[in-house]
Amino acid sequence: MLMAAAFALIAFQPGAARAALMRFKIDADRSTISVTVAEPAAWIRGDATGTFKIIDGAVSLDRANISRTAKVRILIDSSSYNSENASRDRYVTEKSLEADKYPTIGFESSSVVGVVMTSATEGTAIVTGYLTLHGESHAMTISVHATLGADGVFTGDGEVKFNYEDFGVKVPTLMFHTLLAGDEATVRFHIVAVGEAAPAPGASPAGAAAPPH
Repeated sequence: MLMAAAFALIAFQPGAARAALMRFKIDADRSTISVTVAEPAAWIRGDATGTFKIIDGAVSLDRANISRTAKVRILIDSSSYNSENASRDRYVTEKSLEADKYPTIGFESSSVVGVVMTSATEGTAIVTGYLTLHGESHAMTISVHATLGADGVFTGDGEVKFNYEDFGVKVPTLMFHTLLAGDEATVRFHIVAVGEAAPAPGASPAGAAAPPH
């Protein structure tokens, strides 16, 4: 899902004059991740949409060679699901996600291809990586649209759909398991990231930010 903060990978032109590893930190307070799943008896009840909170996330890249150097990671609190329905939220976190056993959801990129710059500060790319959910990791491919603001802040938006049963997550039910929710999750994200300050000349490497992993 989340995961998808990879928008920052495309915000630089490949022909940058000077190679330099750049680091960005995801702003959890300004970023949003939502998940929509069809409710049990969806023809009556419709879809349920809930949000998750981001714990941490980072992007690093060398703008002279984005495809070879770009990396993205994002970590989400699996117990933070909030659909503004306490009963549903409790069922999803306790029964489906089993947040006590699997407290986090993570995404880490493995490749970036198809970079298309529509301007010097806007573009799209295809990001592939591994989503870890409910203790299982599976490959995920996401199309991301990104922009770079005049203030140096990146924003990225995208959407990805997948069958969450592939990760061993139980489908929510009603009426003694006779009515099942949909098994497809639609994840939509709006990610905001800011540049991390570079260490001062001569500063100890220990004071520098650790690279994403």
